[in-house]
Parts: sequence; structure tokens; C-alpha cells
Amino acid sequence: MDWLKNAINLGRGNPRALFGGAALAVVAMVALMFGLGIVQGLLLAGMGSAGAMVAGMAVTMVAVVVVISMLLVGFLRLVDDVENGRPTSAGRVFAGFGDLGASLRVIGFTLVLTLLQYAVLGLLLAVLARDALGWYARMMTMSDPTTMDPAMLALPDGIALAMVVTVVVGLVMYAVQAIGACQIALKGRGVFGSVGDGLSGTFRNLLPLVVLLLVVIAAAIAVAIVAGILALVVGMLAKLAGAWLGLVLGVPLYLAFMLVLWVVGIGIAYHLWRDICGGADDAPLPVEAASVGA
Repeated sequence: MDWLKNAINLGRGNPRALFGGAALAVVAMVALMFGLGIVQGLLLAGMGSAGAMVAGMAVTMVAVVVVISMLLVGFLRLVDDVENGRPTSAGRVFAGFGDLGASLRVIGFTLVLTLLQYAVLGLLLAVLARDALGWYARMMTMSDPTTMDPAMLALPDGIALAMVVTVVVGLVMYAVQAIGACQIALKGRGVFGSVGDGLSGTFRNLLPLVVLLLVVIAAAIAVAIVAGILALVVGMLAKLAGAWLGLVLGVPLYLAFMLVLWVVGIGIAYHLWRDICGGADDAPLPVEAASVGA
């Protein structure tokens, strides 16, 4: 699959800038999660368990969406610079923090797409797999798992269909988000225009996207096997030498995995967009005058 191949080869023209930017993004996200952990601890101490949980979830959701959107804008521009041979640097990943207009549009686009995804998924499951949807709702509202009726553990009819529907909707929304976010960050499009571009481009390329999904699933299985072997080796070494060795080896491996996941995931999104909307030339991409709905 060309999209995955190009994503794996991403940054061959300037790997220092690309992987440096990805490393900065990963470090920023780790720092954010650490800071949010502190905030949640303070909320728990000041508000009590129930209030702190709700407030902590709200703060976490907003902060993660805002920061990831800003980093996404910057990293997409960094990728575009590298792939088109333009001078750039790792610090370009923070370009979204200086372009609040684009970042706010990506945030709005993400919220619109999330609502659309939940609406479509809920409607499809209600029609095609009502038993599975009802079972999931009951599981989510179960207040005390120890009092659960054992019969509820049995998988309901339609669970396989529900999983297929969920995967298909997730695939479509990933492609829409990939195309739309690139349209905003690299073309200056507005929120609703980007949603339309994403939907149009996705449904015109459903078959290649299904092939991509199958290839990614196969690759994920292979990566999971390798990760399991590495985790086993690190665990054995930690038992022999102490827990400190597990941290020394495990943390860098985890961060490296997150870095590769960030680069390849966004690389697939970028090349999917470029193939569908960006044209085949290497000319710098023009930026339109942006508005929310254009």
C-alpha cells in the first residue's frame, strides 16, 4: 500500500527535523499528561471523589484536544516542508501554537467529527445490532461489578456485527479526519468545508482504505508480537537486576514506540490527503483565506 509505504519512508529527506519534531511532540504530550495528573490530584483533594472525577475528566478532555490539535497543525506543516524539500526544523512542530486560527478550526473540526461519528455509530448499531448496543449500555451503567448478574457476561446476539460496524465507521472517520485536518492546516480550509472534503475523498476511496486497514491490522499483529517479546525480555532482566532496570529499558522503548506511532500515523494521514487532495507535484501548497465554514 503506497500510503503506508510512504509513511514508513517519511522524513528520508530530513530525518533530523522530522523525528526531532516528533520527539518534541511526544515529550510535550508526556509533560501534559503529567501536569494533568497533578491537576486531578489537586481537584480530588479539594472537591471530593465524585466532583473531582467529573472535573478531572472535563479538564483532561479539553486540554488533550487543544494541545494535540495545535501539535497536529505544526507537525503536518513540518511533514509537508520535509516532503517538499523546503528548509525546516524540529521546532516547526509548535507552529500551531502561533496560528491560533488554524488550531481553533482543527479543534472545531474534531468536535464536529466526533459528534458525527457518535451519531452515525449509534444510529447504525440501534438498527443493525440493537441487542449489542443495549448490552453495552447496561455494562457501562453497572455501578457495582461484584453484583453483576453472571448472565450479563454472555455476549449478546449481534456483537460480531457491532464490531464490524464500529471498525468500518472508525475507518471512515479516520480518513475524513486525515483529509480534513490536512485541508485546514495546509490549505487554510474552514471546518465545514473540510468535513465535506473529507467525506467526499473518503467515499471515493473506500476500497483502497479497506485494503489499507487490512495491511495495518497485519502490521499491528506483527508489532504486537515483537512488543510482547521485548516486554518479556525486559521483565526477565528486571527480575534479575531489579525494577530500576525495567524502568531504564522500558521507558525509552515505550517513548520510541510512541514516536514511531506518531510519525507513521500522521504520515499515512498526510499521504492519504496528498494523494486525494494535494496533487502530485512538489510545489509549496497555497493557503486560502480561511473562514469557519468555507
